[in-house]
Amino acid sequence: MLSGTAFELYEYAVTHPDWTKESASTALGYTIRDLNSAITELTGRRLFQQPAPDVDCFTAISPDVALAQLVEADERLLIDLRAKISGHRSDMASLVPTYLAARKRIALDSSIEILEDPGVIRKLLIDYGRDVTEQVLISQPGSGSTAEVHEEGIQKDLELLERGIVRKNLYNASTLDHVPTRKAVAATAPAGLEYRTLPYVPLKVLIFDQSLALVARQLDADDRAALVVRDVNLIHVFTQLFNVAWELATPYGWETESRTPADLNSIQRSVLRGMAAGYSDEVIARRLDISVRTCRRHIAWMLEELGAESRFQAALKAKEAGWL
Repeated sequence: MLSGTAFELYEYAVTHPDWTKESASTALGYTIRDLNSAITELTGRRLFQQPAPDVDCFTAISPDVALAQLVEADERLLIDLRAKISGHRSDMASLVPTYLAARKRIALDSSIEILEDPGVIRKLLIDYGRDVTEQVLISQPGSGSTAEVHEEGIQKDLELLERGIVRKNLYNASTLDHVPTRKAVAATAPAGLEYRTLPYVPLKVLIFDQSLALVARQLDADDRAALVVRDVNLIHVFTQLFNVAWELATPYGWETESRTPADLNSIQRSVLRGMAAGYSDEVIARRLDISVRTCRRHIAWMLEELGAESRFQAALKAKEAGWL
């Protein structure tokens, strides 16, 4: 948008073709410095034009003519860009039959493939995530992904849900105290993405329909390789295992942060059992694959809810209250 000074000066110049800076200053009440700034603005918009470089006067130009001068170069670039995009589309379209045929041959030639490169794995995930038609099942161990990873996945998950794709995520119960995971759950669960937790999730698995399963190899803590399973029988086995784990898991409970004595989640019950058995905070945390800090937070909450002054007293009161 033009500044107020530039707008008034343009209107004045249109109605007074023989205007000067002095006459405009008198008529509009602006200083010469203000008018010079407005002239610079109008010249940049091609609404003012100098008859000659050494002539200190300006002619008002029609907005239509000014617009044509402004966008002429951009329109040429746009035409060239459209031609370039059309060429790329034509080139890529010609490769689609070859790609599909090659992918079918891979499915026939090899039921299991090992991928070492995380970049290749990521591209495969994007590819199958785009082609999925029925469901995506994910079993994710660990205490939760980074906020960046979750932010990237939220929009993709919402797009799948809009297409009617069934989405189920099985997480480690430690993610209940992981803020980025809770935010991602709150952003996608209302749209239909289902979440459940187990005290321990041993294997990272992603299942796309009945056409592909991606399983983390996990030879050691630094292993980033994945097994690409295309055999329908093996995919069926992994799907059945996921469904069994899903039935045993606890709903995530994204709608509220509060937890009541009558409705403990699975990790709280496991912490309580560890307390009753006399295990230390460190041992309980290690067994549940959670941090010691998270374990102690659960213990502090239970002590407060039970009105207990010690772990031993908490265990006794928990039994009396029916928590154990």
